[in-house]
Amino acid sequence: MSKKDIKLSKLSKIVSEMADDIKIEGLDKAFFEAFEMNIEQLTDTRQQSKVKHRLGDVVGIVFFALLADIDEWLEMEFFAIDQREVLGKYLSLENGIPSHDTIERVMSIISEEELQSLLVEILKDIIIRATTDMEMPLYTHDELGISVTDIVAVDGKETRNSGRKNAVDKADMRNLNELNVQSTEYGITLSSTRIEEKTNEIPEAQKVLKSLELRGCIVTADALNTQKETARSIVEDAHADYCLALKANQRNTYNDVYDYFQSEDIRKELQNDPRYYKREEEVLSNKTILREYYISERIKWFSDKDSWKKLTSIGYEKKTIRRADGSSVIEERFFLNSFKADAELLSIVVRRHWHVENLLHWVLDVTFKEDKLTTREKKALHNLGLMRRFVLSILKILKEYYGNISYKHIRRRIGRTFEKQIPIIFSVIKELYDQGRLEKQ
Repeated sequence: MSKKDIKLSKLSKIVSEMADDIKIEGLDKAFFEAFEMNIEQLTDTRQQSKVKHRLGDVVGIVFFALLADIDEWLEMEFFAIDQREVLGKYLSLENGIPSHDTIERVMSIISEEELQSLLVEILKDIIIRATTDMEMPLYTHDELGISVTDIVAVDGKETRNSGRKNAVDKADMRNLNELNVQSTEYGITLSSTRIEEKTNEIPEAQKVLKSLELRGCIVTADALNTQKETARSIVEDAHADYCLALKANQRNTYNDVYDYFQSEDIRKELQNDPRYYKREEEVLSNKTILREYYISERIKWFSDKDSWKKLTSIGYEKKTIRRADGSSVIEERFFLNSFKADAELLSIVVRRHWHVENLLHWVLDVTFKEDKLTTREKKALHNLGLMRRFVLSILKILKEYYGNISYKHIRRRIGRTFEKQIPIIFSVIKELYDQGRLEKQ
């Protein structure tokens, strides 16, 4: 069974183990100074002669506010006023605290692509520096020549209640839709792009995948993005492999794969070899879940085989849920894969795909109350979402340091004792940069 955010989980445990040795000596501003310096490199389209508040100050306030359980623009202004003395140790605030309208307006003019690239690079720098001694592949199978470094999940997310019902422009009436590309191994969002509506997710996914270098990774996607051109983009442009879910939107392909795995003789034959069959049973308090994974390379019969770039195997997951009351339900999923038949690997990939739902989308809704935000300006809302994803990754690093509490409660604790917590957080990050310290663990 795959593990949650392996690199970040291990990193979080290291932070917890070294907590007693971390010395908070004055203000450690190294991380934030580097963060602010990068922010100042963003393109600022404001008329400079009229600018009162530095870009770094505005984005810095958003960053600190999100850490401290503040999600709305007006609350951010009040937070900055209340915490002005503490914030003044990190931000210049030469002309005081910007209004909530100014904060929102500045976040609406920042380039989404520039901000995303900057935040991803900062996170990758922290995590890769601090996990150099963990650089083992996620999964290997020497006999098959398989070595996988990451499972990258592609999925769309709609932010409910973000549309304006009475807007004149139809685009403003629609909720914000985003396409997220999530590294399940590092627990960070590699790409989050704004799309006008759900139907635009397919070309956007292909565009994003063409821009990413994912060598050594397996890309997963739901049935909407199971497209021949998407498979081609993954293999030829991202230099990765794929595991694409099948549903009726690819009717003929789905029916062919479905019929193949419905054969009891074929399933029995696959069950005789652990390379082609894997069984997992999970016992919960009110139900038992049996997962069976079948995979086959015998696809010469598949008439559409050559239309799918590098199609190598097909997969089948049968999930049987038995409830305490004696009732049961069966769920089936089918997949097209560009990797060799390996049931163990298929099980990891299929389970990992749900990280983007369970460890990103769900957390954003519950911890950051994304679906309840009153912001309606789409670009500002999207940039705020990029900042939330960045802060979420910082919280994941700190998770074990704060003990067995939710991200929501970590944010609340930071907010309650802000002046005390911020130096601790920055000191922890400084320790992660200290390779010598980590090598002694």
